[in-house]
Amino acid sequence: MTTIWVAFMLAFFVSVGATFIVIRLAWSLGVVDEPDGFRKVHQRATPRLGGLAIYVGFAVPIAALMAFRGLSQVSFVVLHSTRQLTWLFVGSTLTLALGVMDDVYDLKAGWKLVWQILIGTVMYFCGFSINSISNPFGVPFSLGIFSLPVSVFWFVGCMNAVNLLDGLDGLAAGMTLFVGLTMFLVSLHFKSVLGMLLMACLSGATLGFLVFNFPPARIFLGDSGSMLLGFSIAALSLVGASRKAEAGVALFIPVVALGLPILDTFLAIVRRWYKRLPIATPDREHIHHALIAMGYSQRRVVLTLYVICVVLGLAALLITFGRNEMVLFVIGALVVTGFVCVRIFSGVRFSDVLVKLSEDKERRDRAAEARFAVDRAVHQMPNAETLEGLWDLCSGVFEALELDYAHLALYAADGREMSAKTWHGANHGLAAAEDVEIDGWSCRLGLRESDRAHGELVVGQRLERYLVLPELPDLLDRVREAMAGQIARLEPLKQSADESR
Repeated sequence: MTTIWVAFMLAFFVSVGATFIVIRLAWSLGVVDEPDGFRKVHQRATPRLGGLAIYVGFAVPIAALMAFRGLSQVSFVVLHSTRQLTWLFVGSTLTLALGVMDDVYDLKAGWKLVWQILIGTVMYFCGFSINSISNPFGVPFSLGIFSLPVSVFWFVGCMNAVNLLDGLDGLAAGMTLFVGLTMFLVSLHFKSVLGMLLMACLSGATLGFLVFNFPPARIFLGDSGSMLLGFSIAALSLVGASRKAEAGVALFIPVVALGLPILDTFLAIVRRWYKRLPIATPDREHIHHALIAMGYSQRRVVLTLYVICVVLGLAALLITFGRNEMVLFVIGALVVTGFVCVRIFSGVRFSDVLVKLSEDKERRDRAAEARFAVDRAVHQMPNAETLEGLWDLCSGVFEALELDYAHLALYAADGREMSAKTWHGANHGLAAAEDVEIDGWSCRLGLRESDRAHGELVVGQRLERYLVLPELPDLLDRVREAMAGQIARLEPLKQSADESR
């Protein structure tokens, strides 16, 4: 324990010094986070790149134990785990590099997700895999072929959960500190020396950074820090996982200890899905934003969420050390608490979710019917022998697309309007395109083939309609292209028929 305590203190002091240097480095490079007056609650520009300091603080004690082999018994444990530690630092370095790139160049969410998946895949093939899901009440569940996707999801989920929680000074770093201390006690319970050492180094490095990050912060984690902390929790929770699996609580402990960021991430996904927003869209509705909106100061919100992290950590320890009855009680309490938090902080009622699910199913069914109608009409258009027959086929498509109005105007070669056809949806009572433009929307589609303008198709829909198909523009474009080609084919036949008369 003496060596582990020294490693914790060394990580702390190295992290303090490294953070002091990184602050000046970030200012000199211009890597600072500017306030935006909306989602970001800080009042002045603050440097980022906090992940660099935490990385150095975490690495130095482990490197010292590897360099001085006869220092203590812990050194021999580190040497016997050289391969595992090497791949741990490979993954940490890749995650840090990704975060630094994002801090400097503000990468798109899609690219970050791709690289996070690649990092999770690399860690899986390097031995950091989840082969079974623990069952506190019995035998663990074997994952089999699902081990790879579950392991990758674990890494990606942890990285993004901590990243999403990093919205207030000291919040994500403090949360990681409490999770690290919880996992340290779990490792102590299972006598995992390597797990104790790594958790002590992570906790010491995080605490050293927190000296400068606690509100008012002089430096932010940035994506380099938040993703690195998330990765560290994901990877270190798998160190010695076989022993924990034998005890029946392997990954259940870090999941409970990470309850706050997991809940916040879940609420963000539900909230953005309900509002039909991309998952990566930033907003001001996270748990900490909601507490600030209630009138609490940043410092009070952070301290309140720290207390929640401590309570979740104690719950994780009760699950580890308790009997089945205690485990069942703690899980039940967590489920009830989670349900209440979802109701309070998500802004979405359970009935709203059911309505949204029903609307989504209805939209998918309507979209499938519309695609089928367009495919059938496009396939049958070459068989049409007259413009009237072609228009009849298109009328069925307009009905399937739930349009209210369609008007076709055909032009002669000199640009004069040659003929026109109009379609109205059933029981809509529209007399002209102007009605749609006043009460809804309309769209004009040019019908061209081989640089020749054959006419124009105007379609519209009333604003009374709801659940407008997102696929409508693409489906209308397919109809337009097919109509233009068939009108070019039918016009010579129509002209011949007129001349014969």
